[in-house]
Amino acid sequence: MDALRLAAELEHGLMCQYLFAAYSLKRYPYERFDGSKKKKEVLSEAELERVRRWAMKVTLIARQEMEHLGLALNLLSSIGGTPSFSRPNMPQRLEYYGEAKIKLELTTCDLDTIKRFQKFEAPNGLDPDKPGEAKAWCERMKGGASPEQVYDAISAGEALEGAPHVDLYGVPFQDVQELYEAIDRGFTEVSASIGEASLFIGKKENQIYGGPPSPLYGSMNDLNQYGLSLIAVTDLASARKAIRTIVEQGEGIKVPPSYLAHTHFCLFTEIRAEMEANRGRLATIGARPVVRNPMTRLQPDVTAPASEVTLLTNKDTLAVAELFNQCYEVMLLLLLYLYSDQVKTEDQQNGLMDAAFFPFMTMFVRPLAEILTELPAFANNDPSTTAGPGFELAGDVVLFPNLEQTWSLFQERIDALVLGFRVITARRALPSPDESIEPVRPKWGWVPAHDPWLKLPSQQFEEVRHERKQLWNKVKQEGTTIQPDEVASNAGVGISFSERADDPPSLPWLRLYYLRQNMERLASDWQQNWLNVGRE
Repeated sequence: MDALRLAAELEHGLMCQYLFAAYSLKRYPYERFDGSKKKKEVLSEAELERVRRWAMKVTLIARQEMEHLGLALNLLSSIGGTPSFSRPNMPQRLEYYGEAKIKLELTTCDLDTIKRFQKFEAPNGLDPDKPGEAKAWCERMKGGASPEQVYDAISAGEALEGAPHVDLYGVPFQDVQELYEAIDRGFTEVSASIGEASLFIGKKENQIYGGPPSPLYGSMNDLNQYGLSLIAVTDLASARKAIRTIVEQGEGIKVPPSYLAHTHFCLFTEIRAEMEANRGRLATIGARPVVRNPMTRLQPDVTAPASEVTLLTNKDTLAVAELFNQCYEVMLLLLLYLYSDQVKTEDQQNGLMDAAFFPFMTMFVRPLAEILTELPAFANNDPSTTAGPGFELAGDVVLFPNLEQTWSLFQERIDALVLGFRVITARRALPSPDESIEPVRPKWGWVPAHDPWLKLPSQQFEEVRHERKQLWNKVKQEGTTIQPDEVASNAGVGISFSERADDPPSLPWLRLYYLRQNMERLASDWQQNWLNVGRE
């Protein structure tokens, strides 16, 4: 159980690092140019498309790390363990996991970051920095030898000898591959010792699975709609299959040759080769200028030097970063309940699954993270240094102790998120053409009370201004009521009505307003349909 909790912690940490890197990469046409007047082309169309492909590949790997986390939790649940989404905040010192050399930190997707990721996923005995060795590993299907034969040739004499250098939670391991090999041996040996019936005592209904192995495959309730495929663990055979899936997708130890190019190690090897081409030019300009390890506050469990932490000081960006952290934590709480023994019916399980993956993961966590990478990190509003998602946790992610009030407590958390979005997208009523006093219920329209991103250089591009106008025209058509807290907390803030009339809000503001609407709908839906779930 300790080994599997550690595995879940590692998969969770790797997933956050990969997502941070993917979100930092440029993706919009206006990012091809330096300056709002298109005076200098920095990226060609082909180069921007290559950077987008990097983001797609890293995102794919992160999604599979999410699968690995789910598989680790299924393995844990199968033997009677409780789910865990706890992990340390980043950054941590390099020695946090001992000689495993797993550096926990959030960095922009440059060559150094990809090299670090490549080492995370490298098979035992293979040095990614040795010229040709990684390439030979990933192209071995061309040589005619079996994967095992090539593996033996490359890593001859690499048997793990001597005492392991990590002893976290009483679980020694030297790298991720060795950890899973130890878990595999543990399942085999304990099963042989006490019997499968005595080992696999977890409730089968607590298994979260989907994709082709699931009877729900192809239905709206299948996890495959979110790009996930999880194995239900109920016996030794399915446990070993889950472990093998994790190791094969990562390092590609015994994967079929035809699949090898899709393993994490080989995908990172491919990205690294493309980044190193042309003297690394594209690697230095393909990502946004995202700061290292952005945080809203210095979390007490951080063991890395304070110099490795970047505290966000731009108050508007800080508000968005705090909203991200809160959405991320609520999503983890939803997932925790999904994997726990406190969900009774299939309908309740499917509902929690939908709430966790969509909208929280898809419509809040990811969009907020992407928005943050375009917002200035510091109080001087300099767009040349941008923020990013810190994936901060204020403490362990634990179940609410009062089951009867669980859904009311979730309602409180979601309502608090609604208020958070309202504060950063506060609105003021425009006076109607024949009235000088602003009404509470606008008769003519309304404007953002505060849009701190309107003057960012990126918002001045012709394509961006056109998109802003289109979105703003759609927003203005809606019926709206100005909330009292919006008027009270933002009185006198922002630019004048006359200025706003000719200049639509910024894209960051419009995107945040769209997320606000989604959160308001979710809060209403939760109150109407979910408040009594679990009380039957």
